[in-house]
Amino acid sequence: MNKIILIGLATAFIMSCNPSTQNKKEMTMEQQTVGMVEITTFKLNQGVTTKDFEKTARSMQKDFLEKQNGFIKRTLTVSEDSTWTDVVFWKDQESAEKTMKLSETSELVLPFMEKIEFNSVKMNLTTPVIIEE
Repeated sequence: MNKIILIGLATAFIMSCNPSTQNKKEMTMEQQTVGMVEITTFKLNQGVTTKDFEKTARSMQKDFLEKQNGFIKRTLTVSEDSTWTDVVFWKDQESAEKTMKLSETSELVLPFMEKIEFNSVKMNLTTPVIIEE
């Protein structure tokens, strides 16, 4: 049952991470065009430390997310009230959906999802209007 919940979380959530500088330099301008921005907020399960979660988030990003087609970049933040915000930029909706599907069965994503309080997750898929670097 818990694995089903975690898979559901992964499906709704797995669009987060910042590509390495090397990967970003290799992208063409067309590949960097943002077609979708995923904004997800959540809290961590009790007992999960910021340091432990950050380590797991970096690992999931490096080993899974950065390897997905259409992934552009990610910003992960935490507020004073311990609400995390994960902002993921995608080339298009198709790339995001393929990654969500793949994340449902990925053992690389599970440790990340296990640290998140399921009932706190709120996700919005948005279309960018203005993006400035």
